[in-house]
Amino acid sequence: MPAVGFKYPSGVEVSFEACFNGLVDMENMGCTIATLKYMAEQRPDDRKPSTTELLIGTCEAYLKRKTNYFIDPQARAFALSGTIHHGKLEDMDEEVMSEEALEAHGITGILDMYDPKSKILVDYKNCGSYKIVRALGMDFYLEKDPSGAVYQRSGRWGKKGTPKKVKQFYENEEKADLGDWKWQLNWYRYMLEREGYEVNKIYVQATVRDGGIQMARERGIDKNIYLIKVPMIDNERLREKFIEKRDLLLKALETGELPEKCNEEETWAGVKCEKYCDVRHSCPYLREESE
Repeated sequence: MPAVGFKYPSGVEVSFEACFNGLVDMENMGCTIATLKYMAEQRPDDRKPSTTELLIGTCEAYLKRKTNYFIDPQARAFALSGTIHHGKLEDMDEEVMSEEALEAHGITGILDMYDPKSKILVDYKNCGSYKIVRALGMDFYLEKDPSGAVYQRSGRWGKKGTPKKVKQFYENEEKADLGDWKWQLNWYRYMLEREGYEVNKIYVQATVRDGGIQMARERGIDKNIYLIKVPMIDNERLREKFIEKRDLLLKALETGELPEKCNEEETWAGVKCEKYCDVRHSCPYLREESE
């Protein structure tokens, strides 16, 4: 019982069956039927756990397999553009492995690109500048404005008449936080190595969705594409994390017992529960909190 339909911006729901039998208002939905058909594609409920599935909360993963829910096309827009991005790059180099299906310990994954010659593993991401700031550990210091300008009024950075200061950005490795990226890419590395391939370096090639606009520049993001190195994680830590998450999901699916509530990290300190989780309306934990 996975996704069963779409949700209009107004909140009105329409089933896949009705939608694809011509009973959808395309203009009010805000996208074409072809787009909706692509978003409606799903994998079997009895599939093996995937790498990305085990990086979200077990409760969320369980509910996505066991409860009916409606997709908000607006919330899937960037995921769609990311998929198109991947597809365009997939066949550009015949000498590398692209979209390769992998499996280890009953956990599946599809890598974006691996070059057997350089032994480099790369994953393509399409994300906002805020995520890039965290991944790079972007930091700044203040220095005098080269133009010689002074503050016209007193404020946070200085008093009226004193030299104006401007931000100089730099990448601070100590603050860098790649979040789930490092776990996902290291598990792909682990699966590749089990197949006999050697991996010397791992990178994320991130395309900045809001690159070039003022908000991104104010965060120190001045490029549209970043190649970000991913540090290696010890294999024992990898196995411990993924096998534990695998077992928790499989046990819940087998017994029908609801897993524990997703933790703070998995819910982005609760923000995901508020408006980004597809199954938030089916989550018993959120219903309890609202009562």
